[in-house]
Amino acid sequence: MLEIRKKHSLIKTLFLTILELIYPEEDICFICDTYDDSIDEENICLKCKENLRFISDNKCSICGKPLQSDAVIKKCYNCKKHPYYFSKAVAALEYEGIIKEVIYKYKYGNKPYIYKALGALLVQAIRESDININDIDIIVPVPLHRFKIIKRGFNQSELLAKYISDAFNIPISVKNLIRSKMTVRQNNLDRLNRRSNIKRAFKIKKKDDFIGKNIILVDDIFTTGITADECSKELVQAGARDIIVVTLATGKSN
Repeated sequence: MLEIRKKHSLIKTLFLTILELIYPEEDICFICDTYDDSIDEENICLKCKENLRFISDNKCSICGKPLQSDAVIKKCYNCKKHPYYFSKAVAALEYEGIIKEVIYKYKYGNKPYIYKALGALLVQAIRESDININDIDIIVPVPLHRFKIIKRGFNQSELLAKYISDAFNIPISVKNLIRSKMTVRQNNLDRLNRRSNIKRAFKIKKKDDFIGKNIILVDDIFTTGITADECSKELVQAGARDIIVVTLATGKSN
């Protein structure tokens, strides 16, 4: 009987998730939940947009983090010390203020439809960056372990990746790069333990699909870059030509 109840609860959760993806209310700001019939399809009110901290031009040329000073060499300390498998990272926002609450609500508050507002911010960031979108062959989201997808009901990075895929008419791959190792949350770990935690966590099923491809790798947050780098490592070793990481938000540089 307990097993039947668990299955019923899972089915109910998945059903509600699908409903919220398809039928979110119109004219509501997905950040502050304010109703206003002037809110457009981005679903972000003017007040909330003004409170978002968009990334300026003063950023690291590799990881995309805001730099502390307007240095001549646009490269942060971490990128000088720790080379990555991806060529560069682009983020829409600084990971502070209201965006922290929004991302948490998106991932853990059973509000998957928020991807529509966040996806629009990502598309805007890509268009304003130096990414040559015509050179991109495929979009790949950072995968979640299957147990986390069952618990949450969706992969937040996959929904963002699909939004980008639809906006630019670029194919998306969601089942080739997989997370085969269950890991603990990275935000509670230091850099060394983050690297150990995520090591060998990802696998590629069909490597031929990525040979010679220019790839946009999509995630929600860029902090140390270790998760994105581990995914990029697998893609590069599978034969990918270039990896550009695109995230909604990024932390400050050191």
